[in-house]
Amino acid sequence: MIPVRIRTKLAAALSVGVLGVLGLAGPTSAATAIDSTIAAQAERAGLSKSEVADLQKQIDEQMAATPGGKQIGVNQVSWRDGNAVMTWPLPGEKKARAVDEPIGALGSPNCSYAWTCLYEHRDFDGRRLTWSDCAFVNLANWSFNDKTSSWHNNQTSGTQTHVYNWTGSSWSRLWTSTAPSWSSYVGNTNNDKADGLWVC
Repeated sequence: MIPVRIRTKLAAALSVGVLGVLGLAGPTSAATAIDSTIAAQAERAGLSKSEVADLQKQIDEQMAATPGGKQIGVNQVSWRDGNAVMTWPLPGEKKARAVDEPIGALGSPNCSYAWTCLYEHRDFDGRRLTWSDCAFVNLANWSFNDKTSSWHNNQTSGTQTHVYNWTGSSWSRLWTSTAPSWSSYVGNTNNDKADGLWVC
């Protein structure tokens, strides 16, 4: 006869195993799902283990700096129920894009329809911070303050995006864009000064 303590542990182990098979094992199944997504995307993009590790290091640092994020791909993290997404360039590329996005021509914007995007470097290169929330956002919360050099407003036609600089005592508007519009360089006066974003 199996002792009660062993029977209890055995039952608990079997329960976890069944939940895992049914996809109900909570964080474990979620972690497995994103691991599978990352592996599949890395294979499609032709990334080496070291390249994946380098991307993951950048993502881990960003998620530590901006809590509440969820990794959704090998080079993407989302926040606010998917209404904010940061994308890193894939190794060997300058422009950020999801693995399944087309590469696109150099120097061309690539913000999806109904979103507005800020880019870390001119010509739409570097990290891409994408928004669809209708709200004011302090870019420091995403480690993106004083880092914008180009932008693409691809929201619904006529929708505006306002970008602000924090002067130390107040928010000063740098520019306003009306969809659809873009700028490959914000100009020397406004470069790397964006601190706040008001979408729609």
